[in-house]
Amino acid sequence: MNTFTDAADATTYIGGIFEASFADPSISAVLAKSGLVLKMQMTDPDLDLTADLVNGVLYTSADAPSPNMTMVLDAGTANRFWQGKVSLPLAIGRGQITLSGALPKLIGLLPSAKPMQVAYTARLKADGRTDLLA
Repeated sequence: MNTFTDAADATTYIGGIFEASFADPSISAVLAKSGLVLKMQMTDPDLDLTADLVNGVLYTSADAPSPNMTMVLDAGTANRFWQGKVSLPLAIGRGQITLSGALPKLIGLLPSAKPMQVAYTARLKADGRTDLLA
């Protein structure tokens, strides 16, 4: 239920929302101003993605830049967040997401997440991935 088949599948969608946002000038400008290099350590499936929001680059390998924010969560929670179904503050409080680093910068980006969430959900629907819809 609402899970990815493997790390490549999760990269397609979770990584894809960052790549699409980097290509959108109205969103990428806001992301760049944040100064964040966000590493997401996901489980189920295991996957590390580093989104360099400043330079608009997504990394899936060890040559990623050092993050100034690290987020640990399961991929199902990430999937639901990108659909607007998870409140970041509540998920942190419940222990579903663990953060270290520049939390105020991340919180400052939450309003920018809304158009990203709309795009993410639209892509799932367009790709026929009803299995991932929350």
